[in-house]
This record gives sequence, structure tokens and C-alpha cells, in this order.
Amino acid sequence: MQDECMQNVSTPAAERAYEYVKRAIIDGDIDDSEMLSEAAIAAELGMSRTPMREAFLRLEVEGFLKLYPKRGALVVPISPREIREVYEARMLVDEHSARHICGLDDTERTVIADCLDATIEEQSAALDAEDLRTYTRLDARFHQTIMDNGGNSLLASLGHSLRERQQRFTATAIGRNVERARAFVAQHRLLADALRAGDIDTYLTELDDHLTTSRKQL
Repeated sequence: MQDECMQNVSTPAAERAYEYVKRAIIDGDIDDSEMLSEAAIAAELGMSRTPMREAFLRLEVEGFLKLYPKRGALVVPISPREIREVYEARMLVDEHSARHICGLDDTERTVIADCLDATIEEQSAALDAEDLRTYTRLDARFHQTIMDNGGNSLLASLGHSLRERQQRFTATAIGRNVERARAFVAQHRLLADALRAGDIDTYLTELDDHLTTSRKQL
């Protein structure tokens, strides 16, 4: 589990515990065979077991943990059904967003593409530093930028709800392999270029290839 705990002391203890454990799960820092102890993590964060128990219960409701009374908790493995459902939803939201963006004028598309290119450069810098945790968060930002500019706030909200699970998928897909992550960045460049040109057909072809490649790594 990651060492740092980047919570504000004014944040309720249960919320700090929740964010800490959830981030470790999403970043792939906890093996799904590792039995988690409320007491041990509470001591690590300098809090009592009560807020940690609340955090564990919340994460169980969200499907991230499976609790075992008097023993601890295990991370719920990524299931084939979860993978299928998240990728199907991603494809629907991303395609709708891209069609909207490709219908914008050149100036508007350029602004969006420039934002995507800036994120790509940050991704490359993170990989140069072998900072895969930052890379996975930037990966989520790249796709969320597209969804946020898709002209439909409800679909963008759906995209946000998928973001954390997608980050976990990305962390799992690349493992500790920087070169595998660089291949994903190269695909991001193709997606950004297609949106800049307003070429929806190329975008959808590259998107299908991108999501298929990512899914096969899980």
C-alpha cells in the first residue's frame, strides 16, 4: 500500500480512511490475496478502528472489498462482467462525445485537441520518470476531457462514475511495464489527431483498437 496519505486533517477520519484504502485499490497497490486489517491500517493512519470500519463497510457496498468478520477484508478481483460492462459503457459515451466534437468548428476542436495534447505530454513525462501512478490518473483525465466536451452533461457524469474503475483497469493492464503504457500514449495521439481533424471514422477505428488492446491486457 502506498506510503503517503494526502488527506487534510480537517477531513473526517472515516472519509480519510475511505480515500486512502480506495486509492490504494485503484492504483493496484494491494494484492487481492492480501487480507487487510482494520486495526493495522487504522494504526498506520493514526486513527481508531471505528472510522476504518466505516470505510471498509462503504468500500464493500461499492464492490471494492469483501469483508470477513473477525478476519479482515480482501480486495474484490476485477470480474469479466465488470470489464465488459465498463468497456461497453465507455464505448457508448466516448463515441457520442467524439461525434459531437467532430461536429464543432475548427477553432473549438483545436482548443479541445490542444488540451488533449497537453495531457499526452504530461503522460510522456510521467513515463519518463517511471511514475505509473501519475500516468494512470492522466489516462483517466485524457478520456474525461473528451467526455466533458461531448455536449451531454449526463453522459459526462456517467463517464466520471466510470473513471475510478477505469483507472484500476489501466493500472492492471500496464502493470509495471512502461513500454506497454507508451503504446497507449501513442494511441492517445492518434485519437487526439482524429478529433483535431474532425475525422469521426478514423477516431472510432482508433478508439476500438485502443479499448480492445487495453481490455486484452486484463
